[in-house]
Amino acid sequence: MIDVKIRFNTQCRDERSFWRILINGVEKICASVILECSSHTTLDEVWDPGRKEMVQKHHISCQAQEVLWKGNVVIIK
Repeated sequence: MIDVKIRFNTQCRDERSFWRILINGVEKICASVILECSSHTTLDEVWDPGRKEMVQKHHISCQAQEVLWKGNVVIIK
């Protein structure tokens, strides 16, 4: 299973980096997310490089079988 966490990118300054996606703890940025699996909301502690500390963030989370990229769109199955 692939641990996936999704949250809005509050620092988005363009038309293609709306979402932060954590895939097994590695952050990526995308414009759109297609969820094709069960999901739920969570409150998680994540590293904030700007503050240089752990902070709490709200996510849409799931355990995926597969994560596919089509340009700047991520499809989570």
